[in-house]
Amino acid sequence: MNQQQRDIYYPVLFLISLGLVLWQYLGMERHLNYSLNEESPISLSTQLADGRVGKGLLLRQQNKATLFCNISNSQQPDACALQLKLVENNQAGITLANFENIQLNLSFQSTAPDSIWLQVFTQHNAKHLHLYQQSILPKQGRASYSIDVDSLYQPSWWQFAQGENQHSQQDARITYISLLTGDNTLDKNIELSLHSVQFSGKWLQAKDLYLALLGIWLVSITYAFFSVTRGVKEQHQQSNKHALELNKINSYLSIERDNYEFMAKTDPLTSCFNRAGLSSIFGDIIIEYAEIGMPASIVLFDIDHFKKINDQYGHDEGDKVLVNLANLVRQQIREGDYLARWGGEEFLVVCTHTRLKGACALAEHLRQSIENTILSEETRITSSFGVAEINSGFLEQWIKRADEALYQAKESGRNKVVAAS
Repeated sequence: MNQQQRDIYYPVLFLISLGLVLWQYLGMERHLNYSLNEESPISLSTQLADGRVGKGLLLRQQNKATLFCNISNSQQPDACALQLKLVENNQAGITLANFENIQLNLSFQSTAPDSIWLQVFTQHNAKHLHLYQQSILPKQGRASYSIDVDSLYQPSWWQFAQGENQHSQQDARITYISLLTGDNTLDKNIELSLHSVQFSGKWLQAKDLYLALLGIWLVSITYAFFSVTRGVKEQHQQSNKHALELNKINSYLSIERDNYEFMAKTDPLTSCFNRAGLSSIFGDIIIEYAEIGMPASIVLFDIDHFKKINDQYGHDEGDKVLVNLANLVRQQIREGDYLARWGGEEFLVVCTHTRLKGACALAEHLRQSIENTILSEETRITSSFGVAEINSGFLEQWIKRADEALYQAKESGRNKVVAAS
């Protein structure tokens, strides 16, 4: 490859790589739909995976299948389930790793609250069948529910029963799915209708695309390096071409350096800013306040009894709560506000151009959202808040006032918002 060819090759390769990454992120969608009708291969499950005998009445209709179920409070818990077969004859099944989520369109009516279990049955070979499941908290009426494939898990009782025959989801092929009534043992009548099932994902997974692009770029850069090195040994005048290739490689390394700088300002667990990431933001706010009196406020909050969560349910559950909370708060704040993980279970929101009253309103909204959102399957999560408006050019005093307000919120019972005086 001569110099002119290299000058064309790398820009074109960069544009192709960028186009593929954008296409994978914004498009490249694949959908597999199962719409229910009178001919759909759906049936009533009479023998459940956990050994119980299923009950209920299944009615196939033109655009749905409806399960009628009466649950009575008896010594042997009752359950009802319907099963949708996804393969016919000798088909291999649906590869679970090709999809990112499963969307169920359901109608649900019940005389008492209950959950629904989605059970996905996969087959790795001709002998072994495996079960993955996830619970749904349905609303009364018709709605769509999206379940991430990564959230599916094998229940412990199934793992104990299977012994050593465990497999990952990567080679799993779905043969059929089942919808099972939940664990509420109260007497109730349930009417559950399944309208459609949709599997969604990408034609090419991000990790596969990035690995392929990385391989192409490594091969291209390696080839260019050895080609230029060989040219230097053959002719002295090829040194200019060699220098040009090194400059290109340095530009790629510069991109990696920028990525490392970004990582230095970002909390790796929650993807929020860390303290270093807020330094320049606080500097700009203090300058605006000193020059034109521009207001700003901070909301400092932490998770109530977080140590208890780690102690009782493990640090993995604690990390899950931190990530879920950060994602929730990130969706609630304005575009011009900033969220940072201040330390441990403590977070800080910088509300630019905001008075104390507005920041308190935001804090109360966040408090209610955290309290009313399921951030952990194990326990209810609440947070305490301290709010302070900037009143001087000293950052430490500003943060200290918010911290004292947070301390008052915790001392007065937690799950409260307290504004600094």
